Amino acid sequence: MYTALTTIAEDSLRQMHELHQAHALMLARLTSTADAGSPVPVTLPALPLGRLNTWQELITQSVTRQMQSCQALVRLAMQPQQDASLLTEGLAIQAAVMKRLATQQAQWLEGLQAIASEAARVRRVNTLSKLMDQESDLYARFNALLASQATATMELIESVQISVGYLVAQKEEETE
Repeated sequence: MYTALTTIAEDSLRQMHELHQAHALMLARLTSTADAGSPVPVTLPALPLGRLNTWQELITQSVTRQMQSCQALVRLAMQPQQDASLLTEGLAIQAAVMKRLATQQAQWLEGLQAIASEAARVRRVNTLSKLMDQESDLYARFNALLASQATATMELIESVQISVGYLVAQKEEETE
């Protein structure tokens, strides 16, 4: 069973690496110059596509770290242990994640309610400029809420990766 799980984890990492290479090639083609031999720089509309490469690299690194952590956890879980500390600490990490997600959900709902009540209080206006100003303010508040939630979620993912990495390193050191 250990061999099968290890094989699955290794295959997943290999597939992630192949996917990363395919994405990098696709992005390189999208953001390259008009002609490979031409000194013409990338045009302005292609610049945002270049930023996608940064996103793709960071997401790939994050997923790769997550897969490596999962592989290490499976390897550790399959080793005979005299105590249940790995399970206990894993459950503690899981509980902390659930608590933080519950907090984030509460903040999301509070933010949405605040925006909804602000939208309900928007007064009737008689000019397009005032209407645009009020609507833009609502959209800006929603965008800020969305950005803060996305950032908090990414921070949670990174925190879990660090915690699991530390747990794995600690348990591997104990088994040596």
